[in-house]
Amino acid sequence: MSGGGGDIWMRLIGFYTMAGLNKNLEIEILIPEFLRNLANHVFGDRLIILTDNKKCRYTYTSLGIRHLIKRVLQGERFISPYQLAVIHDRKKKKITDTINIVLFMILDKVGLVLVPNRRYIEFYQAFLEIKAIKQFKKTSYEQFKTQLKNDFNLIQSKFAKPFDKSLELFIPEDLNTSVVVFPNGTGRQFVPINWAKLNLPSAYYAFHYKDEYLTEFKKGGLKTISFFKPEDIIELSRNAKWTISTDSFPSHLLQSFTNNCSITITGTLRVRIISPQFNGYVVDSVANCHPCLHLDRNTHIRCSAGLIECINWKSAVYTENLVNSIPN
Repeated sequence: MSGGGGDIWMRLIGFYTMAGLNKNLEIEILIPEFLRNLANHVFGDRLIILTDNKKCRYTYTSLGIRHLIKRVLQGERFISPYQLAVIHDRKKKKITDTINIVLFMILDKVGLVLVPNRRYIEFYQAFLEIKAIKQFKKTSYEQFKTQLKNDFNLIQSKFAKPFDKSLELFIPEDLNTSVVVFPNGTGRQFVPINWAKLNLPSAYYAFHYKDEYLTEFKKGGLKTISFFKPEDIIELSRNAKWTISTDSFPSHLLQSFTNNCSITITGTLRVRIISPQFNGYVVDSVANCHPCLHLDRNTHIRCSAGLIECINWKSAVYTENLVNSIPN
């Protein structure tokens, strides 16, 4: 299963929910190694999280048709919800978009590249991601949401059980009276340093230890924490007074774990990435260019609107909504 950590976590939520609705269905999933222990801890009672590189029948992909066709002809099979979402969110449609949609529909019909029906593009992504699969096509969103609701307390209870956080993880003594912020993301959702210094100067900013943005925040005089694996994200949030996360990988773990959290929406549609069961605080985008295409900022200096930083962070309304979401 390829893709970003948040995409993978939502797929796990989707498969776990469907396994609850289909008691006799055996689901084997191969995910990146960094997430296997936590995934098995939370979802292992229904899903088989593979620990070796067993070849799976289908692979999730974000690639377009021209990059897939050779591999399809060589016998590989794919599930591709991503490209339809990209086409849906694109402000100016191209003739190639129509061609790609038609080709995806044809490949789906013959079972080579499975895609969900386009009417689910503005549904929670955990549902969208699994609706391409034949066995799940008849399941309605209401059935899915009901099972999701029934599973919510069960999933939260899994996080309450002990799991292995990193030995290197340092938890500040005053974290229980402080806000911890997960400020980064591969796209344009990252919290700008100047915004952080002006609006939340006393918060702790948590980064993966390999994140280059960590050094910039340190140099800027802000308090930082390094985490080393997904379990550490949960441990930091568990010990903090309140948690804030951009709409990136940590936000998806946090939605499964706690409601004592604010999640900031920048580029992606809120309905697509916020679980119907999340009862924390969501700071929705106020940008007129929302939603926008996800462009990795390491390879694209500017977003589709030509900006280096998301325009939301320059909005007084957006800032006020986020700051006011933190309990006194």
